[in-house]
Amino acid sequence: MRLIAAALVFALALVAPATAETSVDGAFTAKKSCPALQSFRKGTNPGDITVVPGTTYGVIAIDANPANYYYITVPGANPAKRWVAAECGDFAAGNSPTTSDESTTTEPDAPATGTTNYILAISWEPAFCERRPRVTECRTQTTASPDARQFSLHGLWPQPRSNAYCGVSGDDRSIDDTNRWRDLPAVTLSAATRSALDAAMPGTQSALERHEWIVHGTCYGGAQERYFSDAITALAAVNASPLARLFAANIGKRISLDQIRTALDQGFGRGAGDRARLACDDDGGRRLISEITLGLASKSSTPSSFATALRNGAPTDGGCDGGIVDPAGQQ
Repeated sequence: MRLIAAALVFALALVAPATAETSVDGAFTAKKSCPALQSFRKGTNPGDITVVPGTTYGVIAIDANPANYYYITVPGANPAKRWVAAECGDFAAGNSPTTSDESTTTEPDAPATGTTNYILAISWEPAFCERRPRVTECRTQTTASPDARQFSLHGLWPQPRSNAYCGVSGDDRSIDDTNRWRDLPAVTLSAATRSALDAAMPGTQSALERHEWIVHGTCYGGAQERYFSDAITALAAVNASPLARLFAANIGKRISLDQIRTALDQGFGRGAGDRARLACDDDGGRRLISEITLGLASKSSTPSSFATALRNGAPTDGGCDGGIVDPAGQQ
């Protein structure tokens, strides 16, 4: 009997070998919607969480080398640490902390609580398109477009607002001032970051990224790759949070500033919602939420450091008190 039992154990080991996790430093950008699993062996997925195409997540570990699964952090999920199949996206090394307790990660130069040094501006694209239906990104938007159900990147703005056009020539500033953005110098990015930016910022179809770099990115204190990567990561954190789920679940309905601030607190910690300000537009008899600005204390290159930067920003007035989450295709 002992020989038979030993043989069975040996056979099972051959069929289902143990998998050793290896810590890595990198980021995972989703190419398609895939389940974010608590356990890929059991297939468990509390909350039915999925990764969002075009969204970048911090990577904690891989299951093997080469990886079959990446262990990522999904802000707002419970638990936040999840496994996603390698085939669902692209991995880039060097953009995420290796610590397994990512909630303790902060930027080394993070200032004290109550200082807003950067603003992340995120748009609800269908509402934006109500006012500008003829721009390229609005003509191509459909109800199936990712930006019809999640936030889009407007920009990442160093503060104060006068901190703009750093080292920019008079000619380029004149071009920008007259909204001839396609005549501005092209932004040079890696293929992965360019792909992620095009997904995160529909306005790249109108050369919005050239405008954002000239006005704001030149004052960020780094290369174009770092500036846009940080902005994409921050947007990804929001789009994976309860705030994005609140908007997606209420398309066509009105939500309040209080609901928005509560969702931010749930996703990023108590007080995060006080750093949010709404911009709303009147459209006939409707008031639409068009944009949210979030005050950040410091630069952030991972979802967890974004949460810290948001909580450490200065509280702000809420702007408008709420509005309708505009459906796509209404303009």
